[in-house]
This record gives sequence, C-alpha cells and structure tokens, in this order.
Amino acid sequence: MSKKYLVRSLPTADADMDSLEQYIVKQCAAPLTAARQFQLLNKLFEWLEDFAELPAVHVPLSIQYGKIMRTIPFGKKMAIVYEVEDDIVYIYRIMPQSMIVF
Repeated sequence: MSKKYLVRSLPTADADMDSLEQYIVKQCAAPLTAARQFQLLNKLFEWLEDFAELPAVHVPLSIQYGKIMRTIPFGKKMAIVYEVEDDIVYIYRIMPQSMIVF
C-alpha cells in the first residue's frame, strides 16, 4: 500500500522537537525516555502518512492560523499541530496540550 501523504515539519516544529529533546535529556536526565518519545513521534508521523485527515478539525487553531488545522495527542501531555494541504501534511508545532486553546 502506498502512502497517501508526505509529512513535512516546519522550522517551528523542528525547534519544538529540539527543545523537547534538550529538556528530557538535560533537565530530566532521561535520555532513554527521550529516545522512546521520539520513537513514538516517528510512529505518529508514519500514521499521518496514511490517516492525516481522520482527526477532527480544531476550530480555534484554524481561526488562529487562518488554515484548517488538526491536532493529535503525543505522549501523555503533548500534541502535534498540523495542516493537510493536498497530499502534504505540514507539522506546525509539537507543544504541550495545555498551551492549545480549546
């Protein structure tokens, strides 16, 4: 089965991932936890290649960004914020769910 979507992370998402990794590895002194979290993140990106349009549209974020935005939970407290445009998934942010306005 071929993938329907190509997943691309924007610079903001890349910076979020770098910050998250630094926090887990250096502040929490938990490199194994960081490795597990990024394995999970990669699995979610692979899932998005097939099912990006399944999660519901997040209306407040769509208004904020001026685009149709979606979110999926990542780990216990994080979320992936993304947009689907044609056959490309653009990852905007990887951020704490508590920072997302509902």
